[in-house]
Amino acid sequence: MNRFISFLFVFVAVLCQASCTDSNGSDAAFDVQLDVPAEISVGNDGLIKFRILFNKAPETTDIIVLGDSGGKDHDCGIVSVTSKYVTVALYDGALTDNYSVSVRRGKAVKKLGDTRIIVSDGVEPAQGSTVYGRVICGDKPLKGVVISDGVEVVATNADGVYQMKSAKKYGYVFISVPSGYEVATEGVLPSNHVFLKENASTAERVDFRVFEAGDQTNHTMLVFGDMHLAGGRKDDTRWFREFCLEVNDYLKSHKSDKIYALTLGDMTWDYYWYDRSYQFTQYLNDVKQVGDLTIFHTIGNHDHDMMLPGDFENAVQFTREIAPDFYSFNIGKVHYVVLDNILSTSKGGGKDDRKYNELVTNEELAWLAKDLSYVSKSSPVVVTMHATTANLDTEANRTALFNCFSGFSQVHFLTGHTHQIANRKSSNWYDHNCGAICADWWDCVSNSEGKVHIGTDGAPGGYEIFNITGTEFKWQFKGTGLDNDIQFRTYDRNNIHLTAEKYMAGKTADQIALFEKVAGDWKTANNANEVYLNVWNYGPDWSIEVTENGKALSVSQATASLFRDPLHIITYIPSSKKTAEDSFTTKSCSHMWKVTASSATSTLEIKVTDNFGNVYKETMTRPKAFNIDTYSR
Repeated sequence: MNRFISFLFVFVAVLCQASCTDSNGSDAAFDVQLDVPAEISVGNDGLIKFRILFNKAPETTDIIVLGDSGGKDHDCGIVSVTSKYVTVALYDGALTDNYSVSVRRGKAVKKLGDTRIIVSDGVEPAQGSTVYGRVICGDKPLKGVVISDGVEVVATNADGVYQMKSAKKYGYVFISVPSGYEVATEGVLPSNHVFLKENASTAERVDFRVFEAGDQTNHTMLVFGDMHLAGGRKDDTRWFREFCLEVNDYLKSHKSDKIYALTLGDMTWDYYWYDRSYQFTQYLNDVKQVGDLTIFHTIGNHDHDMMLPGDFENAVQFTREIAPDFYSFNIGKVHYVVLDNILSTSKGGGKDDRKYNELVTNEELAWLAKDLSYVSKSSPVVVTMHATTANLDTEANRTALFNCFSGFSQVHFLTGHTHQIANRKSSNWYDHNCGAICADWWDCVSNSEGKVHIGTDGAPGGYEIFNITGTEFKWQFKGTGLDNDIQFRTYDRNNIHLTAEKYMAGKTADQIALFEKVAGDWKTANNANEVYLNVWNYGPDWSIEVTENGKALSVSQATASLFRDPLHIITYIPSSKKTAEDSFTTKSCSHMWKVTASSATSTLEIKVTDNFGNVYKETMTRPKAFNIDTYSR
């Protein structure tokens, strides 16, 4: 069944009565009115005939302007004008597309309407084909471009033509944008998928227009973990605006670079679609603040409409307004695959029925295998999903996913969901849990009076920057509002004593019990001169060096009872009404480290080196106070 059967829209061609303006915006001195139908089929003669309305005919010297979906205008000359019709010659190289139709006389332009023009160029559906079309750049057809409907995967021939026997399950087709090319964008969204209109047995044509992007061999991918925008909240608005301004500054300072972005899901929060009327429309309006940036999107659990039953239906809004559930594209030498590993089991109960499994369905795995069959095993592959690979519901599902990439020389998995940072490596496979734009959520900003923006693992809210040079990858976490060289935080254990008396005055017994559970060994006084380092983007091949008066100290991983970041504990729990652990309670992390100094007052020189040779330093003067003000920006 077509996913959009229950979401059909009836399009009515409405005659545009807009006033005619010249290039200076003043009223023009001519009035032309033509009937612009919703769809126009053009034969081999390349002529279009419009019916004249109210005797408002154009002059033969006027120009009909067709604006394509990529924002480019094409001039079309008028062949003849009769009492009833005007005949127009379609421009050379025209492609089946959605167009705006305007008339130009001198400098004055008047819009007449919008239409879809279907060009007859000899391309017909093959036997059994239900979706077919061409991929073209300018007037040049492109060979080997991959097209999919989410089930079938095909490639264009030498004439840029593809044929697909599609059951139209998902109700759209998408292009795996080829390397060296881009598609038009609508706001921040690439126009890489087109909705189908006909039933499963009726053949229909869908063409794709791409544009030369120049050399993408070296490019940057900004990776945005969970945003969770909800609208109307002081702190998420303020901090998200700061994030957008920072990204804009980055774009301005790297104007000559090829820069794109990927989200990792949970851009909004489905509950607030109804509670605050903040949906994808509002999100897309807000995210435009990042400026001229193409953003590819991944679906998360909170991008499903849990007011609808089942995964298939409650993903409709995302696919209709943002992107397909899963798809691929190419930039430079890298093949990018976006997957959906959230399988909703909601029965449509809304707030109290938002259940899901974390797995990649067999159907999606089958699609993935077909997609990867068109990719060289020597090409690096970047795979984005919302939930982490480690948390997939079954080992069998994880194995089936990994088997799809067997033989590939370099694979990077990028995930969100946990609001934490973790990096794992196995040979040339990498697993990056990339943190969150919103950090914990936006709550910890409120709880720290706007002074600290911190996630459940102690990492700041922020994003990853992946710089790709050919097939070589380098990455760095960027805390929003922090300099690039701030990659860790230090704690003087002698001054950390998380007691309920100090932090939980006036709280209930259950709230105090939660605090003490989460605080672990931090609630016990310790004067052993230990110093803890939370190195949030720590990964394989990093090194940590600490010296005291020129003498190297032994660095070891913290014990499990001290894995929870103490700064997050005092920002979240004291201001929370929770009596049990929830998604935003401080979590254990794998990037907390410890050294033991010989004195309570010595100064430590700390040097952290990442796997690319970048060095981050801190001269830690001790004793170092432990409170929110100490760690505020």
